[in-house]
Formats: sequence, C-alpha cells, structure tokens
Amino acid sequence: MGLSIHYSGSFNPSASLQGMIEEVVEIAKVYRWKHSVHEINFPKGGFNKKYDEKIYGVTFTPPSAEKYLVSGHEKCDGL
Repeated sequence: MGLSIHYSGSFNPSASLQGMIEEVVEIAKVYRWKHSVHEINFPKGGFNKKYDEKIYGVTFTPPSAEKYLVSGHEKCDGL
C-alpha cells in the first residue's frame, strides 16, 4: 500500500502549472529520475464537476521509491 501526502497551499499569482512542471522536470533530470509530463495547462473553460480523466502535472520516480505525482487544480488550495 502506498503513502499519500496531501499538502495545502496556494499558487503565487505570478506562478503557473507549466512553470512548476518545468522546475520538477529539471530536478528529475539532474538526479536522473524517470519522469512523465502530463497536461501542462489547465482547461481554458476551467474545471466543472465532471472528472475529465486528465492528469495535470508531472510524475517522477526516484530510485527505490514509488511514483510521485505533483499536480494541482486551477482553483485549489493545493501547491
């Protein structure tokens, strides 16, 4: 069973999902961790209550660890 950590914060108004993804990818490349970039922009019309099955963010896997997902929601308190 995996461990799930939920962090509550907020995006700086001048920050972006794409910028966050670029930072995480840069770190993953430096440490040569496997990583996958998913959707890099939130939907233009925003989110609705129906789940669109898309992943927004980036996943990375350090050696001897499970996969991590760094993601967010345009109106969430996360990140």
